[in-house]
Amino acid sequence: MPSAQDLATSAAAMGAPSMVVYTPDTTIDQSTLAPLGAPESLGGRVLEGSPSLSARVDYSARGMTAGIFKATTGRIEITFPFTEHATILAGEVTMTDESGQSRTFKKGDSYFIRQGQVVLWDVRTPYVLKSFFNITEPLQP
Repeated sequence: MPSAQDLATSAAAMGAPSMVVYTPDTTIDQSTLAPLGAPESLGGRVLEGSPSLSARVDYSARGMTAGIFKATTGRIEITFPFTEHATILAGEVTMTDESGQSRTFKKGDSYFIRQGQVVLWDVRTPYVLKSFFNITEPLQP
């Protein structure tokens, strides 16, 4: 599995511009996404289906990562390993937090989740595609 730094270096080597624009009205070249491996490697536990995860990292430095993420159909319980702000670009995902609050996010919707929160991630469409900005905070002992 390539690291975020490897993916960011690849993006830079491909001549990625200094400003990357993600909009729900723009088609993302999904061939630029690299497989991320099993959901368990990102803090997830598959509850249903065989979801695959892939991403393109456009920026990675000092614990911050930004880019595009794709997940295919399935249900995953995930303890977020980072704090994330994301915007859905295509497809839909329903997220349910630990309190039972549930929301379906569609194209153009954004969300914010803090590192350590447990969320049920449920994709019923063929896939969901999102732009993301993540920051990993040092874990407290």
